[in-house]
Amino acid sequence: MPSLKWRSPRRAPLAGGSGVRSRPARRLRMLGAAFDVRSLLMLAAIAWALIYHLTSQAALWSRVLAVPWALAVVALAGLVKVRPGRARYLWLVAACLGLEAWAGWHWIVVSTWATRQAGWELRTRDMGAISGAAVALALLHGADPGAAVVLGGFVLLPGVFARQSRRTADLIDELQETRRELARLAVVEERNRIARDLHDLVGHSLSVVAVKTELARRLVPRDPERAGAELADIDTVVRRALAEVRQAVTNYRQPALAAEVAGAVSAARSAGIACTVSLPDDWHLPVPVEGLLAWTVREGVTNVLRHSRARSCSITVELAPRRAAVEICDDGVGTGDDERPEAAVSGNGLTGLSERASALRGEISVGRRPEGGFRLSVAVPLDPS
Repeated sequence: MPSLKWRSPRRAPLAGGSGVRSRPARRLRMLGAAFDVRSLLMLAAIAWALIYHLTSQAALWSRVLAVPWALAVVALAGLVKVRPGRARYLWLVAACLGLEAWAGWHWIVVSTWATRQAGWELRTRDMGAISGAAVALALLHGADPGAAVVLGGFVLLPGVFARQSRRTADLIDELQETRRELARLAVVEERNRIARDLHDLVGHSLSVVAVKTELARRLVPRDPERAGAELADIDTVVRRALAEVRQAVTNYRQPALAAEVAGAVSAARSAGIACTVSLPDDWHLPVPVEGLLAWTVREGVTNVLRHSRARSCSITVELAPRRAAVEICDDGVGTGDDERPEAAVSGNGLTGLSERASALRGEISVGRRPEGGFRLSVAVPLDPS
């Protein structure tokens, strides 16, 4: 994994597609980035220091100056969090330690803003140095050593938490970049596979057609009968190539089970048919198996819409360790008046579905249900090879 380096915060584009944020939205985002939940505790500590300072025996000028100074530190900390920069960071550190230096040991808590920024910028040594300097200033002001050490730990904690948050954010950023790169590589690999397939399917056939066409052209004046045979061969090659291309396109267009179920539910409800669905929470099926289940859902619901005159239907997908199955049931009149299940498979759609199931060593069951209605079920092994 690449080494973690400092990066300025990224601005996400708007949902509408524009990369430019409105001014109020940008201000709200900046405010949220500057003041998180931990900042509330730090603000509470500053409020305690303010109350302690205003109720102490400090000089009037000190009490008057400490309030705007503390507020300026908070504002500067927010600015540095949103717009990092070395100069602003150094000003923040100086302002925090400077307030404690002249106003008293209780202002040690204001240094939490400096350690938080140091942790966010992965300045581990600065975190320790700022905490140590704050404790030293508190001791110089006559603070109790135990209390000074405890407050020094309090000053250090925001930096530790911010450092961990920054590393987590960087790891998430790296993972997102990796996912985008993997998606891009998957697209490139799929394009290359399609290109190879088309080359293998069409390239050879076209080469044969070109050779035989040239041969037939030369044979027409001298041996028309043989030229006719060559043209017949060309016709056979072209038709075979067309069939191979169609088969390849069919494989490329394998439907997705989730999308077919969602489309089936929408179509059924549009037709006034109540549709209930039972699906596993998650599934990872081989592409041919998922394609067969998806085709089953499509064909089954199509028959429900066209022939059943049903009021309700159900789609059930079941997964076992070595087997997957889908079942579509309705409460209508079925596909006709013939009670024989074999008559239901006479349609082209179900016939094609039966051929797909057989190719994967699956089983198809079609017919009326004893309680009324019609049922289509397909079961297929998860390893159809």
